[in-house]
Amino acid sequence: MKIFGWAADEQGCGYYRISQPMAALRALGHETHTSTVLTAEWADADVIVGQRVCNPGPSTTWQRLAADGRRLVFEVDDDLTRIEPGYNPAGHRTFGQPEARRRIRANMAAAAMATVTTEPLARAIREHAADVRVIPNMIPAALLDHARPRRERLTVGWAGGGVGVHELGIREIAAPLRQFLARTPEADVHLMGSDYRPELRVPTARLRYTPWIESVPGYHRSVDFDVGLAPLRPHLFNQSKSDIRILELAALGIPVIASGYGPYAEAVQHGVTGYLCRQPHEWVRALTTLAHDQDLRAEMGAAARTWAASRTIEDNIHIWEEVLHATQQPGG
Repeated sequence: MKIFGWAADEQGCGYYRISQPMAALRALGHETHTSTVLTAEWADADVIVGQRVCNPGPSTTWQRLAADGRRLVFEVDDDLTRIEPGYNPAGHRTFGQPEARRRIRANMAAAAMATVTTEPLARAIREHAADVRVIPNMIPAALLDHARPRRERLTVGWAGGGVGVHELGIREIAAPLRQFLARTPEADVHLMGSDYRPELRVPTARLRYTPWIESVPGYHRSVDFDVGLAPLRPHLFNQSKSDIRILELAALGIPVIASGYGPYAEAVQHGVTGYLCRQPHEWVRALTTLAHDQDLRAEMGAAARTWAASRTIEDNIHIWEEVLHATQQPGG
């Protein structure tokens, strides 16, 4: 097949949902290309996978392609129909305005199918698209062999982007984290991506901050956590999120302490690959346990890596291939 991956960005979402699948499909012998711009050369592709197409110009092109009979796949990895201004201001400015939402619904309806990351997200998108397929996020196999940087002091880390999206979760762990640091003078915190230092209120001497890294492989090389934190506040929008944050940490051999909610509750094997927490004191207890047991961190990190090995793009690219082939079938 000749497949064009029309990426919305060149960061995390574009990497995991467009460029990485297109590269793996190319390795199987398909003719693929990825770009944020659709050129005439690729407008005649057998399949065009468009990532959350919603801006006016691209939407006009999308509708024209659909009218011309092109096989279109609307790719989306968040529930764009349920973005609230108070929870995700930046996302709401882009996707939450009435005209943007109208274009999103129309573009989903015009596509042969939609691809999403989780079943809860699929249930939301089925209100607008006739054929919705779930393709979980996957990581490159090479990440399993990456040796992360090590520091002399124990490092507890959090990473994430999207100002506003994670703020409630960060607030949930702020007090437990400060309590843990007060009890554990040998530990520091590494915050990556969105700047939530004001919310954490961790002593400056105990905290390092790394701004957002555009390149996903560059981000992976910068993660030096001994323990990863993954808070996720119960919220309608978060019900549809994927486990990619857990998967990345697992691939790097990092035990994770996560909220026992939504996708994280399914991704983390409590007591095996990390810990699931629902109450503030559980975060403190899990942090303290892992901080004082290096062998346990290594054991959990190894178990997490074994789980992540089942989710490589190389071993699972057949899922993408089968879904895209389906667009070529009658009714697909």
